[in-house]
Amino acid sequence: MDKDGPGAFPGSPGLCLTDKSPVAITSGSRSESPLDGICLSASEKAAVLTLIREEIITKEIEANEWKKKYEESRQEVLEMRKIVAEYEKTIAQMIEDEQRTNMTSQKNLQQLTMEKDQALADLNSVERSLSDLFRRYENLKGVLEGFKKNEEALKKCAQDYLTRVKQEEQRYQALKVHAEEKLDKANEEIAQVRTKAKAESAALHAGLRKEQMKVESLERALQQKNQEIEELTKICDELIAKLGRTD
Repeated sequence: MDKDGPGAFPGSPGLCLTDKSPVAITSGSRSESPLDGICLSASEKAAVLTLIREEIITKEIEANEWKKKYEESRQEVLEMRKIVAEYEKTIAQMIEDEQRTNMTSQKNLQQLTMEKDQALADLNSVERSLSDLFRRYENLKGVLEGFKKNEEALKKCAQDYLTRVKQEEQRYQALKVHAEEKLDKANEEIAQVRTKAKAESAALHAGLRKEQMKVESLERALQQKNQEIEELTKICDELIAKLGRTD
């Protein structure tokens, strides 16, 4: 074959190619390499082997880098899972605190209800006392003049009772308003905590899903690199075998 004819590399004396396809041809039990039919000198063979070894080393370095990135991403996912577990623990504690707060509010409401009932009972008692006082006043109206002083004392006592009842009623109303404000504030805080917890939980789950997708992508890339290394290794083995037969 002429040195400068089709299938020869310019400037490479002694190097010749056949017209075979670069794809390996398999016939029966015999498999031909893409490099079958190439004529190389010993130095050129050594150079080709050196290039192939360097390519294999480069691919192995890339594979190790991908493995390192995969391990880092896996560690990030593990850390994220730990954070999510701690966050869920915190949410459970907040829910438990909320339940305790509700129980305390219910106890306070029951206490206020008991105080209201007691105030109403006192009011009924005072009203009965006033009724008795007025009845006695009517009965003693025609008695001696000296009993008038007792009448004034009884009136003053009744007025004191009325004042006390009004004060108790005002106190009850103030306690009732205070309890309602506390209850409304507690409900608002609980609603805010739940909303914030849901938003943070959704954000953490989204971040976790993103990291999982990143890990999956790295795993696919690593698998592809491993396949490339296997194919390159197979080509190298075939070339070495071919060169060995040529020697």
